[in-house]
Amino acid sequence: MNRTIIININSIVFHIEEDAYEILRSYMIEIKRHFGKTPDSKEILEDIENRIAEMFSEKIQSGRKEVINVQDVNEVIGQMGRVSDFDMDFQEDTREEHEPQFAAATEGEPSDVFEEPVEEAKQEEPYSEPAFSYATSKKLMRDMDDRIFGGVCSGLGHYFNLESKWIRIIFVLFFLFGGSGVLLYVVLWAVMPRALTRADKMAMRGEAANLQNFKKSFDEEMKGLGENFSGAGEHFNRGVRTVGDLLGRMFSMFGKFLAIILLISFGFAIIGLFITFVFCTLNLLGIKNDIMIPPLEVMTPVSAFFALLAGFMAIGIPTFALFYIMLRIVFKVQRMNNYLSMTLFATWIVSIVMILYFVVITQQEFKEVSTISVEKPLDKSASYVFTENDVRVIKASDEEFNKKKFNINVKGENLADYLKRDISIRFEALDSLKAAYIQYNYRAKGNTYKEASDRASRISYQVKQDKNLVTFDSHFAMNEQDKFRDQHVGMVVYLPVGTKVSLNKSLHSKVDDISAWECSRYDEEAKSTEWIMTANGLRCILKMEDDRLKAEEKAKEETEDIEDEIDKKAKELEEAAEKKAKELEKAIKDLEDKAEKKDNSAATKA
Repeated sequence: MNRTIIININSIVFHIEEDAYEILRSYMIEIKRHFGKTPDSKEILEDIENRIAEMFSEKIQSGRKEVINVQDVNEVIGQMGRVSDFDMDFQEDTREEHEPQFAAATEGEPSDVFEEPVEEAKQEEPYSEPAFSYATSKKLMRDMDDRIFGGVCSGLGHYFNLESKWIRIIFVLFFLFGGSGVLLYVVLWAVMPRALTRADKMAMRGEAANLQNFKKSFDEEMKGLGENFSGAGEHFNRGVRTVGDLLGRMFSMFGKFLAIILLISFGFAIIGLFITFVFCTLNLLGIKNDIMIPPLEVMTPVSAFFALLAGFMAIGIPTFALFYIMLRIVFKVQRMNNYLSMTLFATWIVSIVMILYFVVITQQEFKEVSTISVEKPLDKSASYVFTENDVRVIKASDEEFNKKKFNINVKGENLADYLKRDISIRFEALDSLKAAYIQYNYRAKGNTYKEASDRASRISYQVKQDKNLVTFDSHFAMNEQDKFRDQHVGMVVYLPVGTKVSLNKSLHSKVDDISAWECSRYDEEAKSTEWIMTANGLRCILKMEDDRLKAEEKAKEETEDIEDEIDKKAKELEEAAEKKAKELEKAIKDLEDKAEKKDNSAATKA
């Protein structure tokens, strides 16, 4: 049984084994002896102490592991490194009175980490490097040392190995082209945490949080601080940072408000996803309701449930992650446990794989298509009346109704799954001497051609004829064991040229080769439209009559226009003739006057 000691590091109480405590105590004495001689050593020692506390906290698992052992201490030392790793002149000397050590409380009362030495440190146990290495990755954080406003650009620069000026230029361009840069900056400001401690700054740069990097970071910081104070632009930098702090508070408030809105939105989205999942599951269990995702209808209940679960996880986990991020921003909630976050990520990956699997498997069920064509003759008639029978309506006589005896021909309990309305009707012209008939085309899809053909052959649909009355069923019935695989019934009605057709308006939506609306608009209250088969297909009788009247009216108008034109020309010719006659009469008169003058002149001479 190992003796346990209680220590206090960074205001956090840890239970540590005595052997582990001695190793940690010697290690901390070594660090204090090296860094205690430097100016402002308190800050760097506090950073190192905080980092060690964080690493110990990660190793503690409530209910499973609550005591730090030798292996834990050795792993922490291996990750942090020793002073001798970067200071070759460092040697173990006899401890002086001012050297620190851990003060332990063996009887239950924790004490602070750094105290005056109470006894000489025991010989440190030999340390061996751990068999594993520590990989560091960058953290997306705001750089508070290189900032104009909030340090977002410099933090992104560290994360993507770019100079912060290029990131700032990109944001300026985003602002100039649409103004999206401001919103993006505010969102990142609200989401990205600040790099306050030296460990945060090293994590932001992707540097391992060990003694050598702590020392390097501290030296660079002190050097940069000296250069800034010696530079003439320090006052300007201070002013800019002050303005940046004020804007930072404003953006922080706006960011939190935006985070609250997003938090509520993601919360409602999660609730909506859960409700959809529950109601779709009830549908798959046979408890029908109006909420159902259409792709699930083509799958078997078991496959549909797992596909629904995978889809719920694929959408729900990212939504929950965004909800949790907003929750952390608004209420300062602690970050999610690493095991839980990795479990959720692994579950999300599995759900994506499952969705892809079900997409591929379901797509295979629609790979092949088969159509079975059957021709049935129609009784000869000069005219036909085509109407529709709604198979969902139970038809019974008064006597049958009173006796509660109905003639029900529809099988299956769930009509929505059993009956389908995917029916089309097309009319084609025949030679006037040939007999009318209907061609039934039963179509279905499947994984193989045989499977598609078998599924098409199980489609149940009929058309009834009573003299010249032809009745189409409103739905076709599938086999109760068949799932929907694009089953379709397409009918082609072949009629001799000159055959008259009365088409009930209930069939207009199923007829796809004529414009039924053009015919029904002539008499909107009529229950049917009248047609006639021509060499070019069905033509609406009323439209043909309307077209004839319009043609006659147009011909009449054209005739009137021609007559008007003739009258106009005749009048013009008459006016021209009168004008010519007047001109001729004037010319004759002029000639007579000249002749008379000539005679008078001759008489005078005589």
